[in-house]
Amino acid sequence: MPNGGSDNCGTCWFNAKNKGERGAQAYMRHAHDPGPASCQIRGGLTIPSPLYKYCVNHPHHNPNKIDVPIGPVFREEDREIWVRSPDTPEIREALLKALADVASNAREEYPAGPSFGEVVMWQLAEFREARALPLLERIAAGAPEGKVVGTFVEHLARFPDAARAAIERIRRPADS
Repeated sequence: MPNGGSDNCGTCWFNAKNKGERGAQAYMRHAHDPGPASCQIRGGLTIPSPLYKYCVNHPHHNPNKIDVPIGPVFREEDREIWVRSPDTPEIREALLKALADVASNAREEYPAGPSFGEVVMWQLAEFREARALPLLERIAAGAPEGKVVGTFVEHLARFPDAARAAIERIRRPADS
């Protein structure tokens, strides 16, 4: 697997080449099928080097299989933004629904970051989505409700800071 983790586009169920399957076995089975790797939920976005592109719609982060783009697509192990998320009413609604889930249901998650919840908060801040403020304020006041026991829960400790950063960005005047 690539240095950035196994949560890459090559192993994603939304990679059209994988025919709805997920994981390394799916990638190996379909890697030589005709046609480019492309993202079914990002308008057929062609994905060069799919083992080195990532997003939180991947099954390791998105077990509910939310089928609208959540956040950007990242490249390589540095997780720098490669393609930004489109901004549509459907995507904003999906983000708000995901934020409500993040605020109410703490869960273990694959440790390669950023986490699903962090990207949801960041993307809502990028869109300056004021409807997210009540939930962000709840998250900023403390970690999500519910106790999670598991190996991969360190991202939950980052949620209050991510929420505070999102609140600040949403409330900041647009020209600053």
